[in-house]
Amino acid sequence: MKKLCTLVCLFIISTNLAVGQATCSNIGFENGSLNGWTLTNGVVINAGTQTLYQDETPGIFENGHMLTRISDGNDPKIIGAAIPMVAPGSNYSIRIGNVTRGSRFDRIKTSFVVTADNTLFQYQFAVILQNPNHQIQQQPGFGIKISNQSGTIASCSFYEVKATGTIPGFNAQDDIRYRNWTIGAVDLRNYIGQTVTVEVTANGCTERRHFGYAYFDAQCLKSEIKQELYCLAYDQTMTLKAPDGFASYRWSTGATTPTISIKPKQGDKYWVKVKPFSSLDDGCDYQMDHTVRFETPGEPPHQTVSICEGDGYTIGDSTYRKAGTYLTRIKRGPNVCDSLVRTTITVKPLARSAHSWTICEGESYTVGTTVYKTTGTYDTRLSRRPPLCDSLVTTTLTVQKMDMTLSPDVFIRPGDSVQLKAVVLPTGAYQYTWLSPPGLPCPTCPAIWVKPDETTRYTLTAVNPELNCRRTASVLVSVGTCIFFAPDAFTPNGDGVNDIFYVIGTPCIRQIKDFVIYDRWGEVVFRQTAFPASEPGFGWDGRYQGQHAGAGSYAFRLEVEYENGRTSKHQGSVLLVR
Repeated sequence: MKKLCTLVCLFIISTNLAVGQATCSNIGFENGSLNGWTLTNGVVINAGTQTLYQDETPGIFENGHMLTRISDGNDPKIIGAAIPMVAPGSNYSIRIGNVTRGSRFDRIKTSFVVTADNTLFQYQFAVILQNPNHQIQQQPGFGIKISNQSGTIASCSFYEVKATGTIPGFNAQDDIRYRNWTIGAVDLRNYIGQTVTVEVTANGCTERRHFGYAYFDAQCLKSEIKQELYCLAYDQTMTLKAPDGFASYRWSTGATTPTISIKPKQGDKYWVKVKPFSSLDDGCDYQMDHTVRFETPGEPPHQTVSICEGDGYTIGDSTYRKAGTYLTRIKRGPNVCDSLVRTTITVKPLARSAHSWTICEGESYTVGTTVYKTTGTYDTRLSRRPPLCDSLVTTTLTVQKMDMTLSPDVFIRPGDSVQLKAVVLPTGAYQYTWLSPPGLPCPTCPAIWVKPDETTRYTLTAVNPELNCRRTASVLVSVGTCIFFAPDAFTPNGDGVNDIFYVIGTPCIRQIKDFVIYDRWGEVVFRQTAFPASEPGFGWDGRYQGQHAGAGSYAFRLEVEYENGRTSKHQGSVLLVR
C-alpha cells in the first residue's frame, strides 16, 4: 500500500483553498519529495473550551514537516513498541508536528479532483502525544478531515483526538499516548467531478512544553471489488477482492474475509460491506457492488502432427512422444489468459531390421557411424531423410576369442632335436602353417620335431577358416656347443639328496655370470655371480636371510658365458618342496 497518515495530524478537505495535485500523483510522497502538498505552521492556543489555531504561515518551523525514509528506522521516543517512521509498504512518509515542545501546530494540505478511478482515499497514520493532564482544549492533539469545494466535510472523513489518560486505539508509555500505524479510508463516490481537500494537523499543548506529532501516508484507490484473472477454459473458481485496510468485511455470500472465491456465472452480482476501524468512526461502512464479467473463449485451434517413433513434439512447455490428442496450455504472460491448443499426434514406427555377426577378438564391427568391439546386442538408429523415419538396426554381435601359446625358446646341443608344439584355445579345426624355415617335416601340423644345425626362429600361424581369425607366434631354438641344466625342483631337507638348487653345465661353459632367484612377489631371495657351473657350493640351499624359505615356486634368471666368449640369458622356475 502507498503512503498513509502517520503524524499527530489533522486531515482536512477544504474547498476554499486551491492547493495540491489534480491527479493524486504524489499523494503518498513516493517521488521522494513533498511536491503537491502545502505545508503550514502556526500557534495553538485555547479560548474557553476551544482549541484555536492562529497565525498560520506557509513553510516549516523548527523540526516540523520532515520527509521520512525507510533508513530513518523507528521513532526514538517509543521504547519497546517499534513504530517505523515510514508506513508499512511505502518508501517515504511525512512527520508532522514539533517533537520537542508545545504551543505550535503543523499542518499539511492537498487537493485533487475526484474521478471514477480515485474514489477511495486510503491513508495510514501513527500518532505520538504527550499527556500533561491539562484541560482537554489545552492538550496535544491530532486530526484529519476531508471537505468538498463547498466546504462540506465528507461523510466519515473526520477524525480528531486529544491526549487524555485513555484514548481508544492508543497505548500508554509513561506520560506518552501513542498509536501505531493505523489504516483509514474515505469513500468519495458521492464527490466524483468535485475538488476535495485533505487537511492533516498535529499540535502540542497550548502551554508551550508538551509535544504532539504524527506520521502520515496516503494513496488514491478505486472504490471497487477487483476481479482477479479468470480463464474459463481451465479455472474452476474466480477470486473477488475488496480493498485492503478495513476493520471488517461482509460479503453477500456471508464471507467475512477481504477476498472470496466463487464459481462464476456470467452476470452474477456480488456486494461487500466494509467498515473502517471502530476507533476512527464506528458508524461508517461502505458497500461496493460487482457484476461478474468474463471472456468466453472460442474452441481452441486444432492441429495434426505426425512424428517418428522415439521423437517428441514440443508445444509450449510440454513435449509429447505418444500418439493421442492433447490439450496444451500456452503461457501468454501476466494478466492475460493462457491460450489452449488441441494437438492430435500420430506416431510412425521406425523401419526395423535385425542381424547377427561374429568377429575375431581385436576386430570391430561398424553399424552406421557406431563402432562395436564387444559381445552384446545393440540397437543402432540410422538417419534417413524426411519424411522417412529413421531405421533401427538390432545387431547381435559375438566376439570370437582365440588364444595360441607356443613352446618357449629353447637351447639345444648340436645334433639334438626338440619338439615345438602349439596349443590354441578354444579348441577347433584350425589351419596351421609354419612360415619358416622351409623344408619342415610337417608344415601344417600344430606340433613338429625339429633338428636345426644352427640357431633358428620358427614362426607358426593358426587360422580359423570359418571366420579367418588368426594368431601368429614364434619360438627361438638356439644351437650351441655347450649346454646347461637347471632342475625343475629341489628338496632342501638335509637328507643329502637334491638339497641344493644349482646350475649344471658342460665343460664348454666358462662361467655363470649371474644367477638370481625371486619369490612370487619379485623379491630377490638368492644371488650369485661369476661362478663355475656344476658346483653345488654356489647354489641355493633354500634359505633366505638365515631362515628356511617357504615351499612353492620361485622364478630364476641366469646369464651364461661360454668358452667362445658368447653369452646367453635364460629364465625359468624351480619348485621348492619341503
